[in-house]
Amino acid sequence: MKNTLLSALAALTLAGLPLAHASEPDRSALSYEDNVTINTACFDATKQGQDAFDRCVEAQLAALKAHPAPNRTMLDTRRAGAIQEDCVGLRRDGVAPYNDCLTREVVAATKAPDVTADKDTLPSSVRLARALTDGDAPPRATPVTALSPPRKVLPRRPERVLHTVLTTEVLYRKIERSVFVVGAARSPGDARARDIMQGSAIAVAPHLLLTNCHVVRNRPMIVLLQGHAIYHAKLVAADNAADRCVLQSSGPALTPVAGVRSFADVAVGEPVFAIGAPRALERTFTEGLVSGLRPEPSRNLIQTSAPISPGSSGGGLFDERGNLLGITTLGSLPGSQNLNFAIAASDFWE
Repeated sequence: MKNTLLSALAALTLAGLPLAHASEPDRSALSYEDNVTINTACFDATKQGQDAFDRCVEAQLAALKAHPAPNRTMLDTRRAGAIQEDCVGLRRDGVAPYNDCLTREVVAATKAPDVTADKDTLPSSVRLARALTDGDAPPRATPVTALSPPRKVLPRRPERVLHTVLTTEVLYRKIERSVFVVGAARSPGDARARDIMQGSAIAVAPHLLLTNCHVVRNRPMIVLLQGHAIYHAKLVAADNAADRCVLQSSGPALTPVAGVRSFADVAVGEPVFAIGAPRALERTFTEGLVSGLRPEPSRNLIQTSAPISPGSSGGGLFDERGNLLGITTLGSLPGSQNLNFAIAASDFWE
């Protein structure tokens, strides 16, 4: 029900309701949620013409100043979603009743024991939201089409290919240091409203990481989490058609993977291990086989039975020696089982 409501409201924004008109104030700095609320509240005014719609927008902007949306970054995803579902029907009545409802619910929720945890023990999703709202105003998003392809910014491909088979416990300890949770938002307002794209990334150099473009596209506010550490990052290279993007981190040096195997060397049937952050569950480790090799015109895909879930995008697919084979990008579609895919890691250098 919640997803249906949100989809319908998003459609209002995209189906002809203007975000800005020559005679109305600029709304480009507002969060996506605030814009949807204003468009929902003013939908009926569109039947009376543009002037009526503009007057409604101006009234809602004034209401927004007096009734701002509350900060929900301290809430876990489940609680934040429940609050929005409880209040979403009030969007038709305007910004003030909707945001006042959110505020009442947030105040009540923050008095509950389950949101008073120490910052280092908070769920990754909550920590991502807080990290994204701690910084300054975000840079302007660089269109991925304006960026160089990954091979132009990456150093020499890590070629210290490892040959010793490791136990699963040793393997996990070896590769987990190269895996990060990624959080990306369009603006501080979106971050406060928990409109955050969450994925994963793999370090291949002291300050460079591989991920999927769909995780960070048009979202210039980017943070990385690993354990208690938080790193800020930016998008520096992209091949949008192939969903291959490169991030550059700031701060201390990262631990890159030791070796990246070529797609041509991967064999169907060999054991593989996926590691990423499905549902923001940091460094989740799963096991499977290479179940197919699927060359495409713009990229090579490794099909695997290793489970992949939303949030795993940008994570790593490794062999049993700790070499990186692919960047996980697509989990099983509805009605399918164990049809998971990773983009060949060696493609990023080609």
